[in-house]
Amino acid sequence: MRTVKIASAAAAFAFATALPTTSSPASEELPLPGGLSSLTLSLSVAGGPARTVSIRCDQEYGEHPALPTACEMIRKVGGDLARLTYDIDMICEEGYLPHTVRAQGTWEGRPVRFAKTYDNRCEMTALTGPVFSF
Repeated sequence: MRTVKIASAAAAFAFATALPTTSSPASEELPLPGGLSSLTLSLSVAGGPARTVSIRCDQEYGEHPALPTACEMIRKVGGDLARLTYDIDMICEEGYLPHTVRAQGTWEGRPVRFAKTYDNRCEMTALTGPVFSF
């Protein structure tokens, strides 16, 4: 048993060899006209087909099942999804079943690109909460 804060050697190896985290924080780019906050989020489990949803946080519009909460979490980190944390003390007993998430679009008019692979659904949820739970 482990918490998300403490990674085993196998998890560290998996992270080192997994898809690297890429992020384009909202604060590093010049704003685009309109100040839109529109993202396409995707989730792929163990390399399977990706599920995708689109959200518009500036208008609270999209097919995400927890849209208001997901938008609020993204607002708290200013669109920089690499800074998301939800429940880092969550105990994750699940085995290795990689969950790869991606986000692309704009946040307050700034480009956003994010990709990360988590060891399993529990770890993904501990760090991103409902943002990629669809």
